[in-house]
Amino acid sequence: MGLKAEIVCKKYMDEFLMAESDPHLVIGVSGGADSICLLFLMKEFIPADNIRVVHINHMIRGKEADEDSKFVEDICKREGIRFREIRKDIPAISKEMGYSEEEAGRRIRYECFEEEAQIWEEEQGLVKGSVRIAVAHHTEDNAETVLFNLFRGTGIRGLSGIAPERGRIIRPLLGASRKDIEEYLKDRGETFRTDRTNEDTAYARNRIRNLILPQAEEVSAMASEHIAAASSKLREILTFLEKKVDEESDRLVISGDDLFRIDKKGLNDLPDVIASMLVLKLLTELTPMKKDIGEVHAEAVLKLAKGDAGKHADLPYGIKADVSHDEVLLRRRTSASSADENKEAEDIEVLELYYRADEYSDDELESLTEAAHDGNKYTKYFDYDKICYIASQQGIIDKPFIKIRKRRDGDYLRIKKSDGSPATKSLGDYLTDLKLSPDERESIRVCAVGSEIMWVIGYRMGDSAKISRDTENILRLEVKKHE
Repeated sequence: MGLKAEIVCKKYMDEFLMAESDPHLVIGVSGGADSICLLFLMKEFIPADNIRVVHINHMIRGKEADEDSKFVEDICKREGIRFREIRKDIPAISKEMGYSEEEAGRRIRYECFEEEAQIWEEEQGLVKGSVRIAVAHHTEDNAETVLFNLFRGTGIRGLSGIAPERGRIIRPLLGASRKDIEEYLKDRGETFRTDRTNEDTAYARNRIRNLILPQAEEVSAMASEHIAAASSKLREILTFLEKKVDEESDRLVISGDDLFRIDKKGLNDLPDVIASMLVLKLLTELTPMKKDIGEVHAEAVLKLAKGDAGKHADLPYGIKADVSHDEVLLRRRTSASSADENKEAEDIEVLELYYRADEYSDDELESLTEAAHDGNKYTKYFDYDKICYIASQQGIIDKPFIKIRKRRDGDYLRIKKSDGSPATKSLGDYLTDLKLSPDERESIRVCAVGSEIMWVIGYRMGDSAKISRDTENILRLEVKKHE
């Protein structure tokens, strides 16, 4: 073995997999250079009978996507490897989940790989967790991830890049570059498919990959490798710090059902980096899907802990933070707070009506969208099933899921940017953009599911629960102020 991709892969396999007596591997293969290279390299180490290929058709590029699937299937037939195509309508799923197509596609891919691994284990009576999942991330992917997290705002974890191994997932090509991969395929005489969406700079990661990294490599030809090396060192630091955080958590934190009690003095005495990581860990454990909680929320809790007793903060997903003389309390909001929320809406009368979407024609459904009702500030229509899904993601089980209340710290809207891509905007930033006076801001009422705002009453709706042609159940809200 003389090519860089082969050397990198052999070193990885020697360290991570070859100690296993009979490794079984599910490989995610898109048809691109990275995954085709990974497939052939894995076949050099593992018998074809111990490999299964899963190809996800995202149903975004029509005929091109079907051709990708056929390309991968033909290679698997030629090489005697079991092939499975899974078709997932990622555009529809992304709208339903409120994620970008990029994020929805990533989540669905890993779910499908995990499903295939579990099926294989059950079919052959293999030890649970013994089937590994191989994906084809390489050096530039790692650099891209580090920069993406850095630009978005992250802690050490985000800067530590892509892990070589996570659970049953392995990444044998992480130390190889795109150039190394294409060199290997050229040497073998193998072709690959090119996904035209990879060139679309409407996607943030594509802008980093196609615009920023090439510029960085003009400064240093080894820019991606240097970023990867730095992220590897940061991963070692992170491992050390996490061990310290676990020790401090055992010493300072008392756990209960959906709550944590933190010794206030002990927390304030910790080094800032350990305190921030500790709070972030606890907030994440209180968060469904472990998403949309970041450094800014940990810093809000730490600021609270340094203040006077009786201070309070509302965080995403219905998490409440309170401080007493002796402790900081983090807990998930329960239905017990509904009485307080009702008081916030005593001056408002709300009429809720539910309809079946099939009671309307397509033209009538179109007329119920926000665009047709911009002139009516106090009547809006929502996809009720989307509201139920949003509530489930935040761990909210008590109906009604949607509350009318005053604004709170941590409130946010999901909106679409000018290019149509989804984004999250804090309610505070939105109200600042409106240039409202303090009295006007105080009078604002919102329709919220947990911390996600469905509608700023009198102003705009969020985008995540709007009705569409796929809507089945419609919620009509009409709000009136008491005279």
